[in-house]
Amino acid sequence: MPIADRVYRGGTIHTMDPTTPTTDAVAIHDETIIAVGETACAAVTGTGTEVVDLSGRTLIPGFHDAHAHPVLGGLGMAECNLDDIHGYRPYLDRIAKYAGEHADDDWVLGSGWYGDVFTDGFPHRSDLDSVVSDRPASITSHDAHGTWVNTRALEVAEITRETPDPDGGRIVKDSEGNPTGLLFETAAELVTGLFPVSTSADVERALRNSQDYFHSLGIVGWQDAGVGVLTGSPVDTFHPYVSIAEEGGFASKVTAALWWDRAVPYAQQIETIKERRAAIQGLDGNRRRGGLQATVVKIMLDGVCENLTGALKRSYRGHDHERGLLMFEAEELNEIVSGLEANGFDVHIHAVGDNALKLAVDALTQNGGPGPERRHQVAHLDIADPAELARMAEAGIIANVQPLWARRDSVLVDTKLPLLHEEQQSHHFIFASMRDAGVRLSFGSDWPVSSPDPIWGMHVAVNRTAPHNDPHGQDDVAQHEPLLGEEKITAGEALRAYTFDAAYANGFDDVSGSIEVGKSADFAILDRDPFEVAVEDLGDILVETTVSAGEVVYERG
Repeated sequence: MPIADRVYRGGTIHTMDPTTPTTDAVAIHDETIIAVGETACAAVTGTGTEVVDLSGRTLIPGFHDAHAHPVLGGLGMAECNLDDIHGYRPYLDRIAKYAGEHADDDWVLGSGWYGDVFTDGFPHRSDLDSVVSDRPASITSHDAHGTWVNTRALEVAEITRETPDPDGGRIVKDSEGNPTGLLFETAAELVTGLFPVSTSADVERALRNSQDYFHSLGIVGWQDAGVGVLTGSPVDTFHPYVSIAEEGGFASKVTAALWWDRAVPYAQQIETIKERRAAIQGLDGNRRRGGLQATVVKIMLDGVCENLTGALKRSYRGHDHERGLLMFEAEELNEIVSGLEANGFDVHIHAVGDNALKLAVDALTQNGGPGPERRHQVAHLDIADPAELARMAEAGIIANVQPLWARRDSVLVDTKLPLLHEEQQSHHFIFASMRDAGVRLSFGSDWPVSSPDPIWGMHVAVNRTAPHNDPHGQDDVAQHEPLLGEEKITAGEALRAYTFDAAYANGFDDVSGSIEVGKSADFAILDRDPFEVAVEDLGDILVETTVSAGEVVYERG
């Protein structure tokens, strides 16, 4: 047994190992945990061992994010970023300020708006024209399903009243048939294809900045839910990932979910993703230390309810002829999933509406259900029919959910709930029902759609109300009126969903997600114990230190 490089003691340690849920010390050598518990750690402590006194703080396994978009998030931080503010006037003021500071840019680009601040829930080109009229401007919504452009951008893209909706998208038009400046789903590509060309170097820089940001939140691993060319990506993001991995630049455990491009023929797509998986094999190196793997394929099946593109079994309330959009019909989806399974890929399907969820579960269980080695998952499940949950549990399909969304913030109350019938609302982010049905819950953020802060996500999962400091949940309803309060889960369940079960969904549970001998030394040190703090204050907990594979990658100043 080697002598420990470092021993952590003097605080509470939650392990996520059911055989030893809590302990009082953990020892590491190089990147690996070599002892757990005071007695075992004393046996490997030598004269050169650094002893870290937790001073009553709490140590937990490092968080994993099972569904994020760090390229888009990293790029967004470098543009006109609205993520940290909320309000009509604050949005316009920041855009105007950014435009003035970047007067030489050909386009004004940004992201992060929420629809509830606008009349009728959607922005208009005239709003953007009021602050940027001299050149095209394009601001992506926080959920990346809507793009708000000014009149000049419509002109440059030659979008007029005669322009038809593209396949899988919608150009919003007013009662007279004129484009309003709002583009949903693939319609955004009519504009984004005209943006100044970004380079792979820009994407690499965005990824590195995102990794630093994740580390500051205690996150030691993530799954990028769409590596390739997808809506909003300036370049093919696969190659920047490979470049960083070749340099050993990931101090995290990273899973690339390869994007299934619906514009590429099936046979060609299968060969491409197989080639990409082969190209990455060998770059994962020592899995305890971190690296990159491409074991998953991401399929976008529907849109989102807020813009009527989430695919529902029943029509939207007030929109009797609208049941959402499906990017693939059932027969095509089944063929794709069968091909991926035959080639040993895990499948990650975006399904927001209950009809999309049914089709996803149908596809994932068509051959008698996935084998035990597969980590198939359905993401989001905004509206989940309990009948589908029972099928998911039986087949071992993971519910990859975004806990921060399960609260009555103004976006939900003003722009989403009015579109849903009562029975649809009653099946809205039903985490406790998922748990009770036996479905494995894996937490992700969908950043930059919403904050990647796992502490905030845990707070909402446990309280079903907004964290105290979340700028998008400052109203009294969001803070104090739970969304389906009976769907709360416990702090322990939420922590597991953000650590071991997220690592499981990402395919790194063999080396991370819990504090056990032989696993990677992946930790987050918190200023308070999530099991002891008052539940209403859970979101106020701070990450003080992040350790990834034995390396201190973040310390709060």
